[in-house]
Amino acid sequence: MQNEQNRKSSKPAGRPVRKKKNQPEQSQTVIIPQISPEVLERARCAAAEGKTPQQIDQEAAQAAAEQAAQTQAAPAEAVRPAPQPKPSRPARKTRAEAEAELAQNIHDDHLWLNNPVMVRGLGLAPIVAMASDGDRALMLCVLSILLLTATRMLAVAICHITGNRFRPVVYAYSAALIYIPVYILMYNIFGNNLSIMGIYLPMMVVEPVIIKRMEATELESIGEAFRRGINNTVGLCVAIMLVGVLRELLAYGTVFENPVLSVGLLPLAAQPAGGFLLLGLIAAGWTAVGNAYVHYKQEEVRHLYADRKH
Repeated sequence: MQNEQNRKSSKPAGRPVRKKKNQPEQSQTVIIPQISPEVLERARCAAAEGKTPQQIDQEAAQAAAEQAAQTQAAPAEAVRPAPQPKPSRPARKTRAEAEAELAQNIHDDHLWLNNPVMVRGLGLAPIVAMASDGDRALMLCVLSILLLTATRMLAVAICHITGNRFRPVVYAYSAALIYIPVYILMYNIFGNNLSIMGIYLPMMVVEPVIIKRMEATELESIGEAFRRGINNTVGLCVAIMLVGVLRELLAYGTVFENPVLSVGLLPLAAQPAGGFLLLGLIAAGWTAVGNAYVHYKQEEVRHLYADRKH
């Protein structure tokens, strides 16, 4: 008994605890304070001056505190927006697209390049017969303004309802329906002077310049009918006023009965034969200048795309 107690007492008081082989070691995180270059520069200068480490630490701490205070007092910078991507350049047109665009612009130019009278030959009969002076040309111009666009819009609206059927009948009856209020309005404007227009005034109901659109197979919208009707009206009125004023000037030497020349240079211009001859000469010069301009634009497109090809 005494020997066992001696053995137990002879054992060391405590044994070191062995670590298990698979037990992971605990990692320690070292926090390194961020020191700005300005603080480091001040510490280096203090060390160069021979100051003690305590003084260097104090100056470094003071510099860090000043920097933190300036950072808190400074306003936050505005967030810069991300740079927007530059818009891509539009793709260059091909030669076929450029030529098609030029052709469309020529077709839509009813004032000069595609004038309904000088280029397409519409409305020749009323112009030759009625537009013998400025006053009659003005009456014919007002009639065209009131009749052409309204007829086109009404006929297109009816064709939308009927499924684009019976186009000739629709256009003819639309022009006749519009003519009634137009005649009343013109009579209130011009009075008895409207009678000098004769039978040619109601004949405008079936004039091709008014109902020419009935030959087209495609159905346009009402907005397009209004725009194209206005364009045709402007081109028609320009031709009417040009021929009427020029005929009066050559026949009587006046413009709207105001004397300009002492004598008429061409009395035949007041007659239908003279008006037809004068209109033909004007149309010839008009189309010659217009065709020269169209040829110039076509050659310009051709040379432009020929240079791109090379």
